[in-house]
Amino acid sequence: MSLLQWTQELNTGIAWIDEQHQQIVHYINDLHDAKQARETGKIGEVMENLIQYTVTHFAEEEKMMERAGYPLTEVHKGVHKRFVEKVGQMNARHKIGIDTSEELLNLLEGWLFSHIRVNDNGYVSSVKGAGADKR
Repeated sequence: MSLLQWTQELNTGIAWIDEQHQQIVHYINDLHDAKQARETGKIGEVMENLIQYTVTHFAEEEKMMERAGYPLTEVHKGVHKRFVEKVGQMNARHKIGIDTSEELLNLLEGWLFSHIRVNDNGYVSSVKGAGADKR
């Protein structure tokens, strides 16, 4: 059973961003499923994929904000950086045998949708207004 459900209210209206956000939700649900099944190897694999995909998403999103001249780009980058550092620390602990999957799931469950609703929706009008929403 899925941990997170995507709803239309989470769409930013920027198709490729929404697709990437939905992929992140998919990875989170995969992590949840692996934890429920107690598949330690799968947990590590999904965690690595989730982190790699999220870092790539953040980089693409940040480039888009820069192209748009979004005034809060640096603040948004800081939010991303702190998140990646925190998740990276959890991943490092996982690699030495500490089960951080529950901690990571709790963080992701609360953080992702809040980040989309507040931080990401904050840049939408600037990005669309500048025509920077295309890849």
